[in-house]
Amino acid sequence: MPSRQLVAKELSEIFKILAHPDRVRIIEELGNDERDVNSLAEQLELAGPRVSQHLALMRAHRLVDERREGRRHVYRLLQPEIA
Repeated sequence: MPSRQLVAKELSEIFKILAHPDRVRIIEELGNDERDVNSLAEQLELAGPRVSQHLALMRAHRLVDERREGRRHVYRLLQPEIA
């Protein structure tokens, strides 16, 4: 039974992350393709630092992955089917 409790706890943490409207919109955008912070901020009409904070939290919970292209940080969903 302890493993079921652990799974429930991890799922509740993911649901907390997904509960924010900005993060839901980011997931929708990343469902189509990889995007950098600036293009996400522009598309969603949000401040770049705000988008970066959301992405950092989503990355910490293994919802998105990041790669660098020079100075750009490009993000993608690790499980595109959640979009």
